[in-house]
Amino acid sequence: MTGEELSLARKEYLFPAVFYYFRDPLVVAYAKDQYVWDADGNQYLDFFGGIATVSVGHCNPVVNARVHEQLDRLQHVSAVFTTEPQVALAQKVASLTPHGRLTKFFFTNSGTEANETAMLAAQCYAGASDIVALRYAYHGRSLAAMSVTGQSACRLGGVSAPSVIHAHNAYCYRCPFHLTYPNCDLACARDLENAIQTSTSGRIAALGREAEEIRSALAGISAAVPQPGADGPSVDTLVQQFNDSAQQIQMINPLFSHP
Repeated sequence: MTGEELSLARKEYLFPAVFYYFRDPLVVAYAKDQYVWDADGNQYLDFFGGIATVSVGHCNPVVNARVHEQLDRLQHVSAVFTTEPQVALAQKVASLTPHGRLTKFFFTNSGTEANETAMLAAQCYAGASDIVALRYAYHGRSLAAMSVTGQSACRLGGVSAPSVIHAHNAYCYRCPFHLTYPNCDLACARDLENAIQTSTSGRIAALGREAEEIRSALAGISAAVPQPGADGPSVDTLVQQFNDSAQQIQMINPLFSHP
């Protein structure tokens, strides 16, 4: 089928759950290493990395060989059974975590699933339901994940998951308070304190950040928003102030979520 024929068939048979950035979206036929080809044979350089999932290149021969080997051996069983690849991967990931402190893993199919699991785990651990999310962040396309997402284009269908509030992100480049760091007195962090006081029960189950490094909160695949310096109240300190048992969950796509 040509690209045009595939596009017409997509419109006829696939549920319109995805919006496209182009009038005529690319119809990808095959890929190799850093390149993809469309259904009409045109070649493109993939700056998207297969939407951040094929950092070793498309159709990597080493990865393909291991996948083929596993498919010939065992394709799928229920999660109630133990399999060697699952245990081996958990051991490997544990060995890579800082000081080996993280030793429990739950494998999922996507970042959306990982974030759903992180929120549920945090709510169960803290005995609270309120979740603080950041504006501009992206967390996935399920009901709960869209509810903690801070972008209107990704909050489709009238999301209604309760107990979610959105705080200002520490977006110094386009400060929502029209201030300049470091003379802003970290208004974004202080606004978070007010949001917790007025828009939650005062007990926070989780602070959703999609991913976090030292003093650097990321808005997920949508963008990177580095936090300002360490002076003044940190979001961690503020959340702990309101709930000493609050569980801080890093939502890391797509492998694991951890405190």
